[in-house]
Amino acid sequence: MKSRSAIILIFVSLCFCIGLGTVLLGEQTTASPLSSIIRFFPEGGLAPLLNPERSSKTTVLILGIDRFDRPDPELVAIWLLTVQPPEKNVLLYGVPTNLDLVEGANVTLESFFAWTPDEVVAPPFLEAIERALRVEVDIVVVMDEYAFTSMVDYLGGLPLEGDLGLPLDDHHLTGQQVLALHTVFASDPDSLVSLQANIIQGLIPQVQKLGANPDLDLLLALLPDHANVSIHEAQLAVLLSHLLPLDPELIEIQVILSPIP
Repeated sequence: MKSRSAIILIFVSLCFCIGLGTVLLGEQTTASPLSSIIRFFPEGGLAPLLNPERSSKTTVLILGIDRFDRPDPELVAIWLLTVQPPEKNVLLYGVPTNLDLVEGANVTLESFFAWTPDEVVAPPFLEAIERALRVEVDIVVVMDEYAFTSMVDYLGGLPLEGDLGLPLDDHHLTGQQVLALHTVFASDPDSLVSLQANIIQGLIPQVQKLGANPDLDLLLALLPDHANVSIHEAQLAVLLSHLLPLDPELIEIQVILSPIP
């Protein structure tokens, strides 16, 4: 169970990486075009994708923040992961933090983001997510920048596609290097979330290289100071264990740039 929990936590952390390292495979690289891995939602939003019988579907909201020790942490990434056991398919869809909920009124998702006195995500934010995207959030995962850099390093770094002309010892960036580059697109959430899919695509193969019994000390140390889950991590492991081993062909990555009508 511990081995499965470790790999699942790493998989979930990939979604946080999207909010912090998107320049790596962006416009200045020779990576495959975004259109090859991003399929925008069809007319009607999620309806064609979600079966009316929702009992077996589970949606995990994955949030990236800057720091847990701040009373008002900055929201840097919003992604959702949907699974339906026993199928191994995974749907990941990202949302810009400034998603406009009311056209022309400057009412965005990030404007609702806040902590409760119990240091959990405030219900109004979750309600805004569910109404805007027409989904039901079952589990919430939050990770900070320290968790992000630790997980990238644990995976062996983020592979680069093409030669960027950077002074690197190999074609991988460390967690700190990815974090340092994040600010390039931080001011443009729409472009940022579109590029984030490439980062997930690049990190998924790294998860497959871990082996059957990875060292769990780093992962256990992240909880609860730098990452938390709204249910016990063992429950999340049971839910997602059917995905192992990960099959990249069954992982679909999508981007939402406007509320679902």
